[in-house]
Amino acid sequence: MSADLSTPQLLELVHQHYPANLRDAEEGYTESEQYQRLLRARQGALKSSEAWERLVSRLTAVLPDCRVEDWSIIFGGDNCWRVRVYLPEVPRISGGGQEVRAVVVLVSILAPLYVRYSSLRKLVDRRWEETKLVYEDLPETKPYADKVEMLVRSELSVRPLTLDALFAPVPDIQCRNTALGKAQLIDCLFTDDRW
Repeated sequence: MSADLSTPQLLELVHQHYPANLRDAEEGYTESEQYQRLLRARQGALKSSEAWERLVSRLTAVLPDCRVEDWSIIFGGDNCWRVRVYLPEVPRISGGGQEVRAVVVLVSILAPLYVRYSSLRKLVDRRWEETKLVYEDLPETKPYADKVEMLVRSELSVRPLTLDALFAPVPDIQCRNTALGKAQLIDCLFTDDRW
């Protein structure tokens, strides 16, 4: 499959793996041809995980000052491999809080595509603020993000999905915890559990 997939082609691909206008709790969903195809794709990904495992090992070796965590949960409902690279601890922010920064990469099991984003979370007055996700480059995370992205591309032969396509609506699909009418391509091709 070509890595230069258009948004209409990606929408078609999603519809090959999710039954349209059907909630996952409804009769016929799990028996549908689309859902069975999705399960086979997840099983196939698990059987061919060597390249992914090699990538995680390389990231750990290349970024020794970072904590690298494999958060892939293919049979938990995700359609992607997922790695979080926690940046070295940053100095305390004003008021005594701290910020946790991570570069996150999701690699789809349905198409040769990935997405990278920065995850920023602040602890202020012993309370965690809501996580901020940034899909564009940030000066704070860019040096690490560039290294991570270079390794992802070289080890897995995948390409980034554009932001325009990433957030394209897929209104007739219910994807995991994203209600029918609310799904986007990022939810269906990767995961709706992002932070």
